[in-house]
Amino acid sequence: MLLPLPLSAARNVALSNHLTFAACRAGAESAYLVNGLIELVYVTYFVQDAGYGQTDVIIYGRAEAALERCLQRAETERIWTVDAAELPLFQAVLQEADRQLAGAPRYVHLEAREKLERFAASGRGSPLMSAARGQ
Repeated sequence: MLLPLPLSAARNVALSNHLTFAACRAGAESAYLVNGLIELVYVTYFVQDAGYGQTDVIIYGRAEAALERCLQRAETERIWTVDAAELPLFQAVLQEADRQLAGAPRYVHLEAREKLERFAASGRGSPLMSAARGQ
């Protein structure tokens, strides 16, 4: 649990992250892809919050705000896309996720996914907003 994820598992996660981002960048529309971006942002943030990452917390907060706007558009217009101008935010998070997959211990990744599940079930406000204000 103290070693990084096994190479095959890290590759699978990275491939999923990159395919999700590529599909969104190409203009694909789906709730599944948006959920993939949500997972990418929060898991990467939680791994960084555990001490494995260097991306400015503001990037996570802005990516989260972009996702909120996307979800609002989906609700009102049935359009599941992230604005193209906001894609660089997700690219920065994706790059951090790649670094984390290569170096963060397995237990940190597992705990980050558990935190995401607890957060999603809690109905609480964003953990990113308070972190971004704290900087």
